[in-house]
Amino acid sequence: MLRGMKTRILCATLLCLSCLAFARQTANTNYAFEVASIKPAAPTPMGNMRIEMRTDQGMLRYVNVSLKDCIRVAYKVKEFQIDGPDWLGNERFDITAKFPEGATEDNVPEMLQALLAERFKLTLHRTPKEHNILALVPGKDGPKLKPAAVQVPDAAPGGGAPARGGAPRPGMIMIEMEPTGAHMKMPAATLSNLADAISRFTERPVVDMSGIEGRYEFDLVFSPETVRGVRMMGGPPPGAGTHPGAAPPEGSAEQGGTIYDAVQQYGLKLEPRKAPLDVLTIDHIEKTPTEN
Repeated sequence: MLRGMKTRILCATLLCLSCLAFARQTANTNYAFEVASIKPAAPTPMGNMRIEMRTDQGMLRYVNVSLKDCIRVAYKVKEFQIDGPDWLGNERFDITAKFPEGATEDNVPEMLQALLAERFKLTLHRTPKEHNILALVPGKDGPKLKPAAVQVPDAAPGGGAPARGGAPRPGMIMIEMEPTGAHMKMPAATLSNLADAISRFTERPVVDMSGIEGRYEFDLVFSPETVRGVRMMGGPPPGAGTHPGAAPPEGSAEQGGTIYDAVQQYGLKLEPRKAPLDVLTIDHIEKTPTEN
């Protein structure tokens, strides 16, 4: 009888310890920023726009970001997967937030979700939908990639930070827009980072389907098709391919200097495909955040 009681007591003790361990694990996955400041960004002309998205030393520092940028990082989706009001990509904010104790960069998405829900009253739902995309895949002769020479201890989620002027920090992106085209430098980027970055300049969204791991150095010069949906001079005209976002025909005068040529120098190509992807439909979001 006594042995049976000891067994039952031991089992109950182990069960309690397991529940406590599970409770701690669950609690540790519900991180929220300890303190957060959200302010409207100062207006800047398109040619001088600087966008920064980085985390370092337990702080999140976003400069001149749109709510669409924040939602993209928070829910780990691409910009084209967000269906919301037009102003979502135009209204810009400066956000500074402090990590709580124990939180790391891996927790940034869930902390951003909590921040958007609390300060902008964001609610949304997911709907699966088939999309026309450009798949970033290895070219005919295989990839020609240069491994990154720098370490990336503080790479910002969502593909780094576009900026203008100066050298890009490790894990970030520098984009210079000129009347003749775009110059993009990425000293330590994954193929997914590259796909996200060039999606800003193509008619179709780019999805990394290369299967290539690791970080590499990229230096791309090209004439964009679009910049956030606005067609620029130098990009392929409508109807240049068989569908929106298609590469121009071989020998076309428009082919030289396109984004397709830029990725080919790294043994990669952009291949038109269709893919089922979730769309985040915004049910409600406030244009002005609650006070700091």
